[in-house]
Amino acid sequence: METKWKSPKIITGPVATGDYYYHRAEIVSEIWEELEKGCFILMAAPRRVGKTSIMRYIQNNPKENYKVIFQSIQSLTSEEEFYKAIYALILSCLSTSNKLKNYFQTYLKTKSITEVNISGGFKISNTSINYLNEINKIISDINEIGETIVLLIDELPEVLHRLNKNGKKEEAISILKNLRTWRQDEKFKNLKFVLAGSIGIHYVVNAIEGRNSDLNDLKKIQCNTLDKDEINKYIDWATKDATIQYSNELRDYLLEKIKYFVPYFFNIMFDTINNTARKEKNQTMTKSSIDNAFNLVIKNNEYFSDWKNRLSEYLPKEDFKYVNNILTHIAHKDNITIQEIYNKASEYNKNDVYMDLINELEHDGYIIEENKKYIFISPFLKEFWKHNNPNYNG
Repeated sequence: METKWKSPKIITGPVATGDYYYHRAEIVSEIWEELEKGCFILMAAPRRVGKTSIMRYIQNNPKENYKVIFQSIQSLTSEEEFYKAIYALILSCLSTSNKLKNYFQTYLKTKSITEVNISGGFKISNTSINYLNEINKIISDINEIGETIVLLIDELPEVLHRLNKNGKKEEAISILKNLRTWRQDEKFKNLKFVLAGSIGIHYVVNAIEGRNSDLNDLKKIQCNTLDKDEINKYIDWATKDATIQYSNELRDYLLEKIKYFVPYFFNIMFDTINNTARKEKNQTMTKSSIDNAFNLVIKNNEYFSDWKNRLSEYLPKEDFKYVNNILTHIAHKDNITIQEIYNKASEYNKNDVYMDLINELEHDGYIIEENKKYIFISPFLKEFWKHNNPNYNG
């Protein structure tokens, strides 16, 4: 009787939740510790490290006296839409609170709100409502009741960037100012934010205001990549009972091949290896299996094109040309020195901002400094950039 094929426990597209979520206990504990101190939190991490999965986990596992809700606000296009979204999330949190039940019911009647969705939606007959004023009123009202609302907001930098890009700079500045007021004024102590995004918020704020002082009082929590012991534990977890298993020798080879220890990159390799082996009905793993999977992954642009698209979307055109030239140089030459970076900055007239751009490439998980040279943080990204920019003369 043929043994049933069992795939590894991985997900490569949607956010990893439920059984597919690999718990990052230390990061979650640090977030709760800082929230309990009263901090607003900025989750700082390169792309694909798992920020959104962590936020979803926190939403699904709140602590006592906290009402927690997650939402990606990537599609918002105006300041008013931002406040409306925040208002809806606050109403959703109130709707599930026993302590605030009486206040909530009374409030709904005064505002002609007929329905509140626990995922962040509502129906209201009063179309002239000032959402910012209502947010301020609600949070002030519940200040002494002893329950804190935590809003896990993904993609705030995207919204700020879009507003600025579309000629709504003042709206973006207003959002930043109100976020600062909420986190610094004692009367709003029962409202907390955990902020994250797929592009660097410091770069975006600098582009809008010319400085990043509005972010200096955020508590930055670093979502680091896994170390060697942690990634081996992840491999154990992801491949437990799977048909394809990895010997110690093959694990070491896989780690050397991937180098950048985030679950996403291992998942796309596990997925490719598993699919190929299943089609060929071959349960025997070799180093060649890993090499072939690596090459197949590189050819699949859908895994990595977003890295380049993000840069072209949020960087000004001339900044993108400079950055893309830096990354193309590294892809073809293996590394770049700070002197070469400076020389290119002179060519592109970027002497005043070039290190800000390089720092953002580091923060967002493109490159890393090693032995006074910059290299790609991931061999996958290096090969993608080389294939995407095949002609380079230095």
